[in-house]
Amino acid sequence: MKKLILLFCFLVLASTKIYSQIIFMENFQYPAVPPTILSTTAPWEPLSSAGIAPILVDVPGGLTYPMYAGSGIGNAVTLQDLSGEDDSARFNLGPIPTSGSVYASFMLSAVSATPTGDYFFALLTEVGPAQVLRVYARSSGIGFNLGIQKSGTSTINYTTQVYSFLATYLVVAKYTFNPLAADDAVSLFVFPVASPPPSTEPAPTLGPLVQGGTDAADLSAVLLRQGSLTGSAEVIIDGIYVSTIYDNTVLPVELSSFSSLINGREVTLNWSTATETNNSAFEIERSSNGAWSKVGSVTGAGTSTTPQNYSFADRGLATGNYSYRLKQIDFNGNFEYFNLNNEVVIGLPVSYSLSQNYPNPFNPSTKINYDLPFDGKVSVKLFDMSGKEVSSLVNEVKAAGYYTINFNATNLSSGIYFYTINADNNGQNFVSTKKMMLVK
Repeated sequence: MKKLILLFCFLVLASTKIYSQIIFMENFQYPAVPPTILSTTAPWEPLSSAGIAPILVDVPGGLTYPMYAGSGIGNAVTLQDLSGEDDSARFNLGPIPTSGSVYASFMLSAVSATPTGDYFFALLTEVGPAQVLRVYARSSGIGFNLGIQKSGTSTINYTTQVYSFLATYLVVAKYTFNPLAADDAVSLFVFPVASPPPSTEPAPTLGPLVQGGTDAADLSAVLLRQGSLTGSAEVIIDGIYVSTIYDNTVLPVELSSFSSLINGREVTLNWSTATETNNSAFEIERSSNGAWSKVGSVTGAGTSTTPQNYSFADRGLATGNYSYRLKQIDFNGNFEYFNLNNEVVIGLPVSYSLSQNYPNPFNPSTKINYDLPFDGKVSVKLFDMSGKEVSSLVNEVKAAGYYTINFNATNLSSGIYFYTINADNNGQNFVSTKKMMLVK
């Protein structure tokens, strides 16, 4: 399904070129167990109270919001209801804006709040840094309200709507540069899961509020604030995106299917798209222990209004459980993830097997696969044409499973060689021999 990415925009046309308008993105893709101190990761750094109750990436899996690009990527941070460290991060994906509008979106789940209220998120200017736009939370008694404030004013405007603790919302803070003095405006949008953002910019939940105050010369960074003991809220934040236009249709690849097929130690991934726009490629990522790594890529169809089918084979896997996902990338570098719903399980072989080495002929390296349905003592030896043993590749007890030998024959001369496996299981032996050719 196509994700609706509010504020993760790229669709600004000039002639035939497409320009990316996203200027900051943070999905907190750092370990949450044990927690990561946010200020130890780039581009975050302490803004105040450095080292005192630092902000932690401590929510595994993060927050989710249907169709939002940051949903389900990485983890999330908790801003505690205590007096602790505040962290800021400069915009790192685009120029610092000095005109127009700036939209900052994030997923939010409030755990608790006090009736007095305090701010937990802000946009900063290059000079100061002054907190140009602040987002607040306060308890309403049965839930919480969200508020917004422009720098240089004492007025905090709160929503009349009451939001539920522990529910997830998509929050958007907007700052608009206006030409006259003290007339820049701030706005706040709050989207419950049941009311996702529309394709065109709606009326804000709060604002636009001019309020006088101090206009910013620019916007350059985001701030996460822990507040004070008397007024702060405890909130979870995830998926921060900052852009200079409103658009909820950024990564236009509509995935219609994504499935897997297992054959021994090989997994074939198949997926289809209904439509594509500006699609450069799919990177295939695999995880077996919570850490994702790229295992291959497939070129996308660019722009297409007809269904496209794709396939990728991941070979030579060991026995174990695996997760897969696709990283779809457009020609501007924007991306989103599609996760395979099921876990892939590579089981134990049903019989002994010794495969033909690949490549063959080879120079100087080749791979030899063998399968063991039972635990036991295994030896794999290499012989020359005269029957003389020239190398012992394996000689140890092995657990049942799939194995690959990476053999380097740099020290051998060209010619024909034979490799033999001898596997013992309670006195019953499996023996197999195959021929390989080294060509230098």
